[in-house]
Amino acid sequence: MSAWRLVRSLASRAKRRLRPTPAEAAWRQIIAAGERAPRYTPGSLSLCGLDIEYPDALSLAPQWHDLFVRETLAFTAATDAPRVLDCGANVGLATLAVKRAYPRARVTAFEADPAIAAICARNLARNGAADVEVVAAAVWREAGEVTFRQEGSDSGAIDGVAADTPGSSITVPAVRLRDLVARESIDLLKLDVEGAEWALLEDLEGVLDHVGALHVEVHDFDPATRLLPRCLTVLERAGFTYALDDFAVAGWRPEGTRRGPFRHAVPSWIVLVRAWRAA
Repeated sequence: MSAWRLVRSLASRAKRRLRPTPAEAAWRQIIAAGERAPRYTPGSLSLCGLDIEYPDALSLAPQWHDLFVRETLAFTAATDAPRVLDCGANVGLATLAVKRAYPRARVTAFEADPAIAAICARNLARNGAADVEVVAAAVWREAGEVTFRQEGSDSGAIDGVAADTPGSSITVPAVRLRDLVARESIDLLKLDVEGAEWALLEDLEGVLDHVGALHVEVHDFDPATRLLPRCLTVLERAGFTYALDDFAVAGWRPEGTRRGPFRHAVPSWIVLVRAWRAA
């Protein structure tokens, strides 16, 4: 970066701090709510014209920042009514971001935690997205039921997929994602499923030609079983171009202590993969 571009970038950051955008101001509002209350304290806030209910402000804040400040899910669809599957919908922020950009989008939102799925449904209904189908179920490679670790915010996971996930074990319905994708064309498939992404992509191979674009958080926690190379290989074989973004170390994970000879080499991390078909 040239010196002039660096100066302009720093000036822009300073301006945002002094005069935050409405989305940034809302993010600060969420952080303040989190500072006032203990973890896992439910509440609701009015944020940029949206009435948002949440189970935990601390987990809501990064979701809001990603989706409404940084707009990480922003995409250009070929139609004004794109078909979207939001897998791991949590309280519904990603779906609301999609519906703001494409009011006629046809979205199905899946959330495995039944308590959070209920919050998601209420958030969508009260914010002009009542047409979204909310499915209180895990997406998985088999239909039926799975054991789910109910963490209480945004880190719940299918039992055994992300080792040492805290929370109580409950049984929840499961739908086979492959069956859904095989039925129709999907403009955007979003996967935020806390470690289940590789199992799902492996099962989807062979029907990924039905998908136009993917937004996948890869939770690569176990250095002995790397998921990212496997996920990227499946996407390459299916003809996707991809980009990596938002690399975040997961030093809080138990596996994060196995750093080898490098003091700062945390082997547990999360990375965002965006994939699309080249024109």
